[in-house]
Amino acid sequence: MMCDDYVVFDIETTGLNKDFDKIIEIGALKYRNNVLVSEFNYLVNPKIKIPEIITTITGIKDEDLINEDTIDNILPKFIDFIEDLPLIAHNSEFDLGFINTNLKLLGMDKLNNKNIDTLLLAKKYLPQMYNYKLETLKKYFKIKQISHRAIGDCYTANYVYQECKKRYALK
Repeated sequence: MMCDDYVVFDIETTGLNKDFDKIIEIGALKYRNNVLVSEFNYLVNPKIKIPEIITTITGIKDEDLINEDTIDNILPKFIDFIEDLPLIAHNSEFDLGFINTNLKLLGMDKLNNKNIDTLLLAKKYLPQMYNYKLETLKKYFKIKQISHRAIGDCYTANYVYQECKKRYALK
């Protein structure tokens, strides 16, 4: 199901394990009638050292996070921001896994928002691609956004969503 009112979101983490690793950035873009109306972008202090490989990938360093809020302060703001709108993410299982694990740790309910995964949409509507990494799709569409940072990846995921939506409308 395609929609016109939604939130695209992305997170950056200290690793790939939702039960062990920590969120270090949350970004989200809110759209109403396909028009950007609001932006949410926070660095998150994970209270642990960031692995060197993560700093290499994201550019986020320990010193960037030392004075930032922790997830227990940021996540409620994120929940308020997204409201009950459908959520769009690239490989949403990963992002939602981290979000829901942290919500549970905070004693909050898991997200029940409708979920649209641009990875799955791209596989369906862009069969010519040799892989479906967000970075590959960004290059294919010549999108000029920073990669491996939450808000830049949100803009890229939204572009992919809109492209798939056009192809869906043609079918």
